[in-house]
Amino acid sequence: MENLFMFLATSLVLRLSTPRFKRYLIGSGCSSLLISGNNTLHWKYTKDGDRVYFYDQAVAGVTYGLVMVQMKEVFTMRQAEAILVQYVNRMRKPFQIMYNISMTIAAKDGIVTLSDYWQDEQGIDWKIQGYTNGKTIAVLYVKNIAEAPVKEHDAFLQG
Repeated sequence: MENLFMFLATSLVLRLSTPRFKRYLIGSGCSSLLISGNNTLHWKYTKDGDRVYFYDQAVAGVTYGLVMVQMKEVFTMRQAEAILVQYVNRMRKPFQIMYNISMTIAAKDGIVTLSDYWQDEQGIDWKIQGYTNGKTIAVLYVKNIAEAPVKEHDAFLQG
């Protein structure tokens, strides 16, 4: 009986502390995101007419976030990769990022993927993943990666 009680209590704690991700369609349905809870995506237009989406939620000490731009113009993959790298580099300052550890870039099936690890001024570790297909740029991030299992980071970043 004690074992059953311990199992149920542990399961309940894990169930409450693990974020549940749901697929959320963005814009005209050409992109989607796995987000936890009942949070919504916020968006606005830039002066150039690009649509920018924002999402940020803290779950059990870990922050999951997204900045995504649906551009009016379509770029070549080479141009899109350069824009993605520039965008990621410009995001560091507002997030008070002091160090980036290992930026890697891969291209496959018409999508450029950028992965990086950051550390901010407080010494908190981040994991980011950026994507572009020439029309959309998305940068997803997980702040405080030490507080959650890798499979949760990856579920969000690759979702």
